[in-house]
Amino acid sequence: MSFIAKALEVSEKVFDETEHTIEEWNTHRHGAKLFLKLGIAVYAEQRLGGQHGPVDRILGALDGHAAEHGEVDLDHLKAAHEVLGDEFIKEHDIAPEEAAEPAKAEA
Repeated sequence: MSFIAKALEVSEKVFDETEHTIEEWNTHRHGAKLFLKLGIAVYAEQRLGGQHGPVDRILGALDGHAAEHGEVDLDHLKAAHEVLGDEFIKEHDIAPEEAAEPAKAEA
C-alpha cells in the first residue's frame, strides 16, 4: 500500500470518528437544552402562574428524544446533586465523590 493510500485511509477513519463525535455532542446538547427549557417552564408554572401545557410539551419532547437516542442521562453529576439533593444521589448509588468530580474539572 502506498503512502498516499495509507494517508487517505487514515484521514477517512479520523473524519468518520470526528463526525460521529460531533453527532453525539449535538444530541447531548439538544437534550440539555430540553432540560433547561423544562426548568424554565416549571418555574413559570409554579412561580409565575403559567400554564402546565409547556411542561407537558417539553416532557413529550424529552420522551421523544429518549426514544430516538436512548435514555436521557443525567451525566452532569454535580448539577444533578445540586438540583436533586443527597437523597437522589443515595437512591441511585452515586458516590458523593463522583458528584463532586465535575466541579474539579470545571475549576
